[in-house]
Amino acid sequence: MERSDLGPDLYRYLLLKQGDQVRAVVPTFAYYSLDLGEVLGAQGRRALQPLRLILRRPVRIKVLMCGHLLGEGRILRADGLEDTVPRLLMDAIQQLSTSLGTRWTVFKDFPPLDLDWLHSALSENAYFRTPALPDAWLSVHADSFDNFLSSLPKNSRHTARRNLGKFNRHLGATIEIRERFDDLIPAMMPLYQAVLDRAETRLDAWTPQFITSLSNDPEIPAKAVICRQDGRLAGFLLYLFGQKVAIALRIGLDYNLSRRMQLYQVAHYRGIEEAIRTGVTRINFTQTSYEAKRKMGCHLVSLEHAVTHRNQTYRLLLRHFLPLALNRAGQ
Repeated sequence: MERSDLGPDLYRYLLLKQGDQVRAVVPTFAYYSLDLGEVLGAQGRRALQPLRLILRRPVRIKVLMCGHLLGEGRILRADGLEDTVPRLLMDAIQQLSTSLGTRWTVFKDFPPLDLDWLHSALSENAYFRTPALPDAWLSVHADSFDNFLSSLPKNSRHTARRNLGKFNRHLGATIEIRERFDDLIPAMMPLYQAVLDRAETRLDAWTPQFITSLSNDPEIPAKAVICRQDGRLAGFLLYLFGQKVAIALRIGLDYNLSRRMQLYQVAHYRGIEEAIRTGVTRINFTQTSYEAKRKMGCHLVSLEHAVTHRNQTYRLLLRHFLPLALNRAGQ
């Protein structure tokens, strides 16, 4: 992400050390002019509309975020840390925010237990917590894709087989897994942009350089599900595959073909099949499109934000406004 200038204006990592040992790491990133409407979704944009009309421009904020831009937020920490550590980390975060001049500080998409660990330090620094979009997780405990389908509830099983049938009945339709896919990037970008244009919220816009690094960097375990119609790229889904966990990162679709070929669902099914083949037992399908993911057998895992603002009046308004304005799909 850093090498590709993706998203934020800068990245900083706060390290807590004991002697020569790193005991905790807080990943942070800052935006100096983030369009608030892009983050809040449709509900938030409606709420912001009067202010946009007054200002005659998008509402932009200067914000320091803690966690991870592309997924679940975490503070990396060793076991057995002293009770004073959350306050030490919070002091460092506040000092960083002051040095950068950011008015907002946000812990983005954190598991509730991680924020519970920070709860006292958050309260002392006037943070409030608000629900985030949940992640959709799939547990895979099957030795074949057919057995996985058989394990789904009846309606989901029939839906999956119907979707696969629609794809397979298209003459010239093919699907494959690629570990190197940089040669396809010129064809992938318009399909990715088509999905991005329809996204309700977004913090980042992927670049050809970033997708090239996913394909070519040997330290990044990325694979792409590639769907074609008559040899032409019709859709793709990018995954990271670890030893036991996989993450579906981004999808691109030709919307002229997507519905009648069921490209969204079929790309996910092929990723599940690859996960079973490689021994992965859990897949994070991340946020949004929850109805389709529930039909694949996913369950939702709650995430939260913790938010503060330097101005006390703004804080009081945000405490009331943000929970109403944030995209609440899936809850």
